[in-house]
Amino acid sequence: MHWSLLPVWMLDFLGSVGMIIVSFICLRTAQKIFKSSPENALANYLLWFCIAIFAFAVSRSVGHIIKHVLYFADHYEWWARLSPISGAVNTITFVVIASVTLYFRRTKTIMNRMARDRDIILKTGQELLELNQEIEEIVAERTQTEIALRIAHEIRNPAVIIGGLMRRIIKNTPGDSPNKERLARVQEQAEKLESLIAKIHVVEPDRIPKFSCQELNALVEEAVDAIQQEAQEKAVVVLLDRSPAALTFQGNSHLVKSAVIHVLRNAIEICGPGNTIQVSTALRDKRVTTRIADNGPGMAKEILDHVFEPFFTTVKGKTGIGLSYARQIIEEHNGSIEIDSKEGLGTSVTINLPPLLGELSRESPADEKKDSE
Repeated sequence: MHWSLLPVWMLDFLGSVGMIIVSFICLRTAQKIFKSSPENALANYLLWFCIAIFAFAVSRSVGHIIKHVLYFADHYEWWARLSPISGAVNTITFVVIASVTLYFRRTKTIMNRMARDRDIILKTGQELLELNQEIEEIVAERTQTEIALRIAHEIRNPAVIIGGLMRRIIKNTPGDSPNKERLARVQEQAEKLESLIAKIHVVEPDRIPKFSCQELNALVEEAVDAIQQEAQEKAVVVLLDRSPAALTFQGNSHLVKSAVIHVLRNAIEICGPGNTIQVSTALRDKRVTTRIADNGPGMAKEILDHVFEPFFTTVKGKTGIGLSYARQIIEEHNGSIEIDSKEGLGTSVTINLPPLLGELSRESPADEKKDSE
């Protein structure tokens, strides 16, 4: 019994034509997607992938069609000569498909990382914007207070002189003088002016909208997370040893976190690969403290005396405005910042904050008695 291979050949012929048509439709669709979003990595991948698939479909399908045509024309030996060329083209298309897939897979990973970095930059930029606004508010508030005090100082002397002269004139004016009542009114207004000037001097900036109850452990942990990437790039290890107890204080979260970040960046800058930075928080002497210690190269005594100066630079690294800015922030919170360093032994920076504003500036009765003695 003999079976005809015509149905098989016809199916192969029609399948080859259909493969060319379907791959062409896919290519047109990929082109439309690419035109709508030319900067999209996935759109670029689809376009190149469909181009490679279309080239493979054309090469393989045309090869099958030519094979059947030559067979029916009784020129099958010609196909023996063309077959290696068709196979080589098919192999090249396979290589192109694999290359495009591997390349864009790596590109997609890079794009995802860039997207994460962009989100981090946007978040950091937003925090910097909020910090800048808060600093501008504090500076504006301080400027207004200084202007008010300066004006009050300039007005005080004329007001005191006018009041004193009016009291002397009224004292020397006879009781039956018609001008004595008028002089008394002038003296009354001068006394009111002196009272207003005295009120200006006792007004303090309103810190309530800018300072609130904060938790030091959480702020320090956020600061350490913010600089971990920078530390990893320099192969510096940052360790955090947070206090088990809650460390609360009155202050501004953005400003204090910014101060800690500046100190950490300065430590990373001066350290080298393999160095360690130990960050710890604790409650010492009725103060919440953050200690940042590294085992880096340290600083000499003559350098240590100038590290809080703006734009000061060292031989092995630069401090820029970081430490100067950090000290200003801590002093705004009535705190203190201490630095200790020895060449070859590392550097430690301790930030002290009072649990309540003004706590460090107040002395206990025992301390006052000791000072008086």
